[in-house]
Amino acid sequence: MIRGKRVRLRAIEREDLPQLRDWRNQPEIRTRTREYRLLSMTNQEKWFDRLHDDRSTVMFAVEDEKGKMIGVVGLTYIDWKNRRAEVSIYVGEGAAQGKGYGSDALRTIVRYGFHTVNLHKLYAEIFAFNEPSVKLFEKAGFKLDGTKREDQYVDGKYWDTHVYSILAREFKA
Repeated sequence: MIRGKRVRLRAIEREDLPQLRDWRNQPEIRTRTREYRLLSMTNQEKWFDRLHDDRSTVMFAVEDEKGKMIGVVGLTYIDWKNRRAEVSIYVGEGAAQGKGYGSDALRTIVRYGFHTVNLHKLYAEIFAFNEPSVKLFEKAGFKLDGTKREDQYVDGKYWDTHVYSILAREFKA
């Protein structure tokens, strides 16, 4: 278990999959990810089974102080040669949103990425319309690297994607 100030990160278990599927199928979460279809339990189980053999992905369930799973955070597309990874995060429990759990989960996964996994750079790709995520990553010290113009098609429109990153030395400072 990995502890933040308010959250705990733990391994994702098979019994978590129905909740993860339900969260990922919520329009407010699905439209902020690269997922273009509704997910089934079969999709979730295949993803879960691949996690154990995939050296390029590390995912955690996020729990609140009471041990309730409220979201997911992880590192994806880990590039071991260049020591970088993409940060993936969502708080799926509506009652937990806007209460600082996402900020703590993000800080915790960044600390894990730099201090435990020894990565050099973490980055995130955020759709331009997703202002809460932009604010979350900026508050955590991520800097805007650039914008990929009309990069993602969501709800009948092409949207820009902002690329944010933070370097290990910036986080330690």
